[in-house]
Amino acid sequence: MADSQLKQCQWNMRSSQYLGEISALCFLHLPSHLSSFPFLLAGTGSQVLLYDLESSMMIKSFQVFEGIRVHGLICSLLDNTTLGCKVVVCGEKRVKLFNLTFELVSKSNTQSEFCVDLCLLHSLPRFTHWVLDALFLKDHCLAIGCSDNSVHVWDMLKSSLVLQVPSPDRCLLYSMRLWGDNLEALRIASGTIYNEIMVWKVICQHDSPTSTSSVKGCMNLSSSNSNFAKCYDQQYKAVHICRLVGHEGSIFRIVWSSNGVKLVSVSDDRSARIWTIHDHDDRREIVGPVLFGHSARIWDCCISDHLIVTAGEDCTCRVWGLDGKQLWVIKEHIGRGIWRCLYDPNSSLLVTAGFDSAIKVHRLHTSVCKTLDLEGDADSEDIIEGAQISITCIPNSMEHAGLMDSKSEYVRSLYFKCEDTIYVATNHGYLYHALLSETGDVKWTELVRVNGEVPIVCMDLLSASLSRNHCGIVDWVAVGDGKGNMTVVGITGNPSSPKVAFAFAWPAGAERQLLGTYWCKSLGSRSCKFTADNLALSVERHIWYCFTTDPRGVLKLWRLYDPSISVCQDSQRISLIAEFPSSFGIRIMCLDASFEEEVLVCGDLRGNLILFPLSKDLLLCTAATSGVKISPLSYFKGAHGISTVSNISVSRLRHGQVEIQTTGADGCICYLEYDKDQESFEFIGMKQLKELSLIESVSADFKSADDLANRNYAAGFASTDFIIWNLLTEAKVLQIPCGGWRRPHSYYLGDVPEMRNCFAYVKDEIIYIHRHWLPGGCKTKFPRNLHLQFHGREMHSLRFVSENSQVQGNEEENLVDKSSWIATGCEDGTVRLTRFAPEMENWSASKLLGEHVGGSAVRSICFVSKTHIIPSDVSSTPGLEKGQNDTSDGKQNPCLLVSVGAKRVLTTWLLRNRSLDEEEEIYPEQKLNRCETGCKPTVKQCSSMSFRWLSTNMPIRSPSMEGREKTMRATNKISSLDSDAKTGSTLIEKEGTKSKTCLVNKYEDDWRYLAVTAFLVKCAGSRLTVCFVVVACSDATLTLQALVLPHRLWFDVAILASMPSPVLALQHAVVPFCNLTQISSTYLVITGATDGSIAFWDITESVETFVQRVSSLNIEKFIDCQKRPRTGRGSQGGRQWRSLNSSMSKRRLGGDSVTRKAGDVDNSDSNITPDTSSELNDLQKRSKNCSQAEHDTLLEPETSRTDSLTEICEIQPIHVMNNVHQSGVNCLHVSGDFQGSENCYLLNIVSGGDDQAVHCLQLKLTLSSTELDAKVVTSETIRSTIQSESIENIVDCSNKNQAPNHIRFLNQYRIPSAHSSAIKDGTWVFSTGLDQRIRCWLVGEHGELTEHALLIISVPEPEALDARACGRNHYQIAVSGRGMQMVEFFLP
Repeated sequence: MADSQLKQCQWNMRSSQYLGEISALCFLHLPSHLSSFPFLLAGTGSQVLLYDLESSMMIKSFQVFEGIRVHGLICSLLDNTTLGCKVVVCGEKRVKLFNLTFELVSKSNTQSEFCVDLCLLHSLPRFTHWVLDALFLKDHCLAIGCSDNSVHVWDMLKSSLVLQVPSPDRCLLYSMRLWGDNLEALRIASGTIYNEIMVWKVICQHDSPTSTSSVKGCMNLSSSNSNFAKCYDQQYKAVHICRLVGHEGSIFRIVWSSNGVKLVSVSDDRSARIWTIHDHDDRREIVGPVLFGHSARIWDCCISDHLIVTAGEDCTCRVWGLDGKQLWVIKEHIGRGIWRCLYDPNSSLLVTAGFDSAIKVHRLHTSVCKTLDLEGDADSEDIIEGAQISITCIPNSMEHAGLMDSKSEYVRSLYFKCEDTIYVATNHGYLYHALLSETGDVKWTELVRVNGEVPIVCMDLLSASLSRNHCGIVDWVAVGDGKGNMTVVGITGNPSSPKVAFAFAWPAGAERQLLGTYWCKSLGSRSCKFTADNLALSVERHIWYCFTTDPRGVLKLWRLYDPSISVCQDSQRISLIAEFPSSFGIRIMCLDASFEEEVLVCGDLRGNLILFPLSKDLLLCTAATSGVKISPLSYFKGAHGISTVSNISVSRLRHGQVEIQTTGADGCICYLEYDKDQESFEFIGMKQLKELSLIESVSADFKSADDLANRNYAAGFASTDFIIWNLLTEAKVLQIPCGGWRRPHSYYLGDVPEMRNCFAYVKDEIIYIHRHWLPGGCKTKFPRNLHLQFHGREMHSLRFVSENSQVQGNEEENLVDKSSWIATGCEDGTVRLTRFAPEMENWSASKLLGEHVGGSAVRSICFVSKTHIIPSDVSSTPGLEKGQNDTSDGKQNPCLLVSVGAKRVLTTWLLRNRSLDEEEEIYPEQKLNRCETGCKPTVKQCSSMSFRWLSTNMPIRSPSMEGREKTMRATNKISSLDSDAKTGSTLIEKEGTKSKTCLVNKYEDDWRYLAVTAFLVKCAGSRLTVCFVVVACSDATLTLQALVLPHRLWFDVAILASMPSPVLALQHAVVPFCNLTQISSTYLVITGATDGSIAFWDITESVETFVQRVSSLNIEKFIDCQKRPRTGRGSQGGRQWRSLNSSMSKRRLGGDSVTRKAGDVDNSDSNITPDTSSELNDLQKRSKNCSQAEHDTLLEPETSRTDSLTEICEIQPIHVMNNVHQSGVNCLHVSGDFQGSENCYLLNIVSGGDDQAVHCLQLKLTLSSTELDAKVVTSETIRSTIQSESIENIVDCSNKNQAPNHIRFLNQYRIPSAHSSAIKDGTWVFSTGLDQRIRCWLVGEHGELTEHALLIISVPEPEALDARACGRNHYQIAVSGRGMQMVEFFLP
């Protein structure tokens, strides 16, 4: 569409739901026959959300303000005849009164839904001070309390303000709460800035007006909104009741009890206080208990007849009794704390909400009772809804009276088979079967007793539901005893009468050396042909596999034959297949295997992972040998630090690749990948659960059973409590005090763990069994998360993420393209990926990618998806067509997400596409298993986007002051050495002209990265891809770094000459040029600094030289030292700085010339210098398969690292535009278009600054002939309002490897508007600022900006903006700051 047509069109803007802090909560009670739970109103941003707590669904969202945050919601009683109520919405100094109506509409004979409408009744005039509270009174009046300690009364029938009463003590308030149902009973509690609470009331005054403290005034809104008409029919005044003193900080929240006698206040001093107020002759206040427990400020509180709830900045919600005893603690929010809490005594629902955007609902009486000591309370079972708590003992222990002694029998192992069946093993060698009834009774059945009456030390269960060929056996139970013998017991019959079908034993190890036994559930049972000794025919038999471990880390694999066939002799029932000795000699704690990929993964006591080959021939009896020792394929040292690996799950990604998920006693979930062809065992990600100190396993619901990345439930321990945690909603499902993980325990999770979970543990000689098993038709499950949980702090950066190339603004609209993924970086160091679904106009999913080292703040994010190709011979590459960007090997280009932040942390993430070959590469047997279980990949799983942690670049602190001083020096004299590619000789250095340039590393923790930009480059014919990353540091330095993929090696390529001021914004532009004889690209970097200047850098020579030389090296011989996050919360540790030493160019690149010192000798350009060659030869001697994260494996010695930095070249800017902005340049965005008719490239550069101005610059990059003389070409007239240096000439950015390139600055345009901007397709500019407005500007032919639309958003203090074209004349704009919001800009 032409520009003239775009100017004439009427463009529309539409905002979506605000994703940020929840600032107000209010219950709305419907008749019991319509809903058993109340509805919930929640205020977020400028919107009000309505939720149905019974279905946990959001019914509707309403926009009530423009740019004003909702901080108060008050509902009147519901009118049962009209199913409507009045809702007061408070926002800053504004109050609006709405009418909320419900209508029940039948969708079918059995289903119905509510249709809700919110209609504005009154918009009250703007008050002079903030509105703190409102209260409905009789006679259709509304009382409003303001922060100047005054009360206003609004007549809803007359639509006028009829009364204004100030308090006799005029002061500013932090909080106010009103109580009463009429004006005579109205009581006001005001929390002042002086840490006091003033309680006062309003009474009628019959004296003259001069004796009153205030008079009433009314305003007729129907006639005027600005003129007050005063009338005096009777007078009112404020009367002081009492002053409450005791808090040592500001009063943030006050609540009245239902009868107006008690008052609860919370303060900045981290305490809550209970006051008793007397309002008659005795005006003494009684100070109740002081509630201490929060570790930070308390923001909110509520009170009922039996308990008090407080919520604070420490992200905890605490429940107290009226006597001051703490009953329960909820800690499920993140970030700046819980801002609102709300309790409904009728339904026992507790709602919490905070800065992290989450709204969490708990069933309070259920959870509080679970935290009580239930062991001596027999009546407590009836209190917990849906839960059953049983107390029992093993049979022999019931006969024992008195204290336990060395001969007493006690429980050694527990194992839940299902919700009503437990297997119990004891120290006397007994194996019991326990059946739990619905009434809580336990039926015991003694199964077997092992030979020798020795203690059972380990037990594992293989159920028939996990094995396709169970041969009539319901359960296979394997137990190991203290003598080193293994016993396998087969159980048949129904649960009420179990029977032992068989039991056989064999020696599996030495005495006291058998520590563990494991059924490998993934191997299950297999069928194979077996030839009996006494028969000449072969019979098909079923076999099972069992593992045993010893203290020295030796794992033994045993083959168990089907005992039901009569031809089987006792000696043929069991055979040793193989032994797997660990590389570390440490006890194996868990294992899992993949039959299809023939791999076995084990985890030991010290956090190490060992990977063994497990061939099918060995398992299916086709191998000739047995009992062989199998060496490890690979190992990973310290995957969980030095903590125990507690669980391993192996899942097949595609042919030759498996994904491994591990949990451990460090509270982390680790993800690794093994590639059989590449023999690589790589760490790809980690998630730390701060709520759990030990994670025993990660389970899935019935929807995501096959996807390791989407498993939603973690079970483990925090101190002495057993906890089930929902990873998706970040909510605690269950918490049971049990004494810790060292006690014998077992748990079982149903299809919905919130509704079906079991846990049993042993204390002394008593078994405590907790069962929470609701029927399948029950819809209510607690806790719940109503609203998407997001970052808990401010966001500094965001980017749209897409694995496909971006849709242009003139292409057809596609709904799939409109579904957006957005990456955000937060102040707390987290990086999240959030999905926006336009069909729902809502944020549908948000997942945590990871966290920076030590939680260091994320300042900037960029996404890289396009790979640029450099010909192997840049000077002459005939036959290549323009725009060639495909890799030579046909593999998919990598898509990277790069984040930088405080402590100079640079983290990269790699896009994972799990949908590739999801169905095509499934083995027939695996397809059969999926058909039987009914589990198959869903569309949601296949289309979900996910990133894996790739690498983190972090400088190492210098151990000596000498090295520190050396790295801080930078000289201005750099020798230039020329090279000749034809001679093939090595590069020769002269001591006198050796480069002294280095990176300015100051090694203080306060240095941080402020901005980042990155692009991918690949040399034609090479398998390596290089991600070039340009980062700006707060010490005013710019560095060009390179990440070589797939080997994850970091190199320092160049430094960009130090700027006088720190750089706040970075962008790059890759400009392709081609003609009949060559193809080339120019790589430009554009920077915006705090002094308002914009600089241009040409890094083409450094990029091309590095890519060509690193492609020629045997880079795969370099050892990848960085494998796992090392330190901090989910951190990725540091790395060794590397460079290509003398193989890199030593020129100082700048301006249009390269200087040469006298005495310099021309030297040939070689791919590998002597230093590099010796380094590679040394590396070739090392093992290629070094997947463990050993910190002592380094590429270069510590002492030589600083010397290698001095080899890095320094690049000078080709042009600097000063005073573009009057203050810092906060953002830059670049777009370009190739002008075929002029054989040039047109770039549009948009910048936004702290001066609230948007600046648009157009420049033209031309591939000129060598005869072009700069004096002949004149630039076009520059129309600009900025004061800058003259740029009336053409800037030459050519180098010797390219044809000359010239940059011509064409047009500049500046308007005072906003501080952040983005440009797409060279057509539209979108800007935002502290005024919370998004403006849309059309870019004219000469760079002028014309405003076409404006929209007020709900995001306070917006800091970042990004936009993308998702169809023809349809754009999506994402804004983040204290929250995030999506805006659609489209042509109807």
